Amino acid sequence: MNNVIALPVQRDSYGCWTHPEYDKFCDGRDHIPNSEFSDWIKANGLEWAFELRDESLDFSDDGPFAPELSEWQPEPPAGDGWFIGSIHDTEDGPVCLWFRIVEGGVA
Repeated sequence: MNNVIALPVQRDSYGCWTHPEYDKFCDGRDHIPNSEFSDWIKANGLEWAFELRDESLDFSDDGPFAPELSEWQPEPPAGDGWFIGSIHDTEDGPVCLWFRIVEGGVA
């Protein structure tokens, strides 16, 4: 059974949130090898997409290394069933990771 299902998103004071099952998979690691991530996605019957926050938008920041993500409301990819897997900061800027259960997936 797939434990990676849509959950209510309760962002922290910085605007970040990570799905508990994805958080378990990441296990505190800063980097996940692509092949390992792909295997996890497949094993959970998911597909994924991501959205980088448009840095040209006027968002406030608490400092040079603390972007204020709580004002950002990412838009899901086209199609039904997308849910947030994680909203967090990366070397490339803030990102929203989207998941959805594939037809005939593990759910």
